Amino acid sequence: MKESIMSFFHAPVTNKVPAGVCNLTGLHTYLTSDKQLEQLTNEVRATLADGQLFRKKKQQLLPYVTPAGIFPYCKELCLTLPSGLFVIDIDHLDTAAEAEEWRNRLFADDVLHPDLAFISPGAKGVKLFVPYRLCPNESIKESFDKALHTAWDYLEWKHGLKVDTANSDMSRACFLAHDAGAKLRMENG
Repeated sequence: MKESIMSFFHAPVTNKVPAGVCNLTGLHTYLTSDKQLEQLTNEVRATLADGQLFRKKKQQLLPYVTPAGIFPYCKELCLTLPSGLFVIDIDHLDTAAEAEEWRNRLFADDVLHPDLAFISPGAKGVKLFVPYRLCPNESIKESFDKALHTAWDYLEWKHGLKVDTANSDMSRACFLAHDAGAKLRMENG
């Protein structure tokens, strides 16, 4: 099985044309060690006290990916190659330390078995890239939706966590943030 690939977009979020594609290994390296991403993440996080300013800075400064696959234009109907991944976004945890604990705990979850886990731009949340199987008798969207909703239900049942349900769109932007402790499943490729 080939490693999942997805479209990579430079900021701002209004930019809908990708700069290129990336795989999980390259994305993990970028999240953990790119100095420019670290600087941008720190600049965005410096505005956390002002929710409106934080959102604006995040959308203006941070690059993003479309974990569901390759899109020549960031619009759901433009999917050209599915990655077999969806993103789970858990926000509004109490502290950055709690976010790190959940990142590590959910990365180790044997049911979700995410390929990538990292701390979100807001520092009190976690993003997981979770693999799913495409079913031959369903559309890509149906397989994606079924897997996504099953994972959401599982997280609430097993861990008591509520997810950001805005990520139900396959082309939804997933903002990137520096996380030196980001987790990558090595057998994903």
